[in-house]
Amino acid sequence: MKINHSTSSRPADAAAGDAARPQAAPAAAADAAAPSAGLSVSPLAAQVRDISARLAQPTDDDIDTAKVEEIRQAIAEGRIRIDPGKIADGLLATLRELGQADAK
Repeated sequence: MKINHSTSSRPADAAAGDAARPQAAPAAAADAAAPSAGLSVSPLAAQVRDISARLAQPTDDDIDTAKVEEIRQAIAEGRIRIDPGKIADGLLATLRELGQADAK
């Protein structure tokens, strides 16, 4: 039996043609930002689209560049002591917390 991937029973797939072909990011973002006539977007889908658009924008709000430079300088000067045991303990504690969250 031969399976043809170009045929779809979903109308959206049939209209899209070869959906596996990658599109340029700006074109995909523009398509996502402008809903087609006759289509309604759920509030959750709209929120996901907005978050995606914000994440795609370059921003330095979450990075304290002065702190990064301070740490970079301390590493270069050898003032930072790395304790592998402390790192391992922190990773294990995080795994325990995640395991407890999954159990709930």
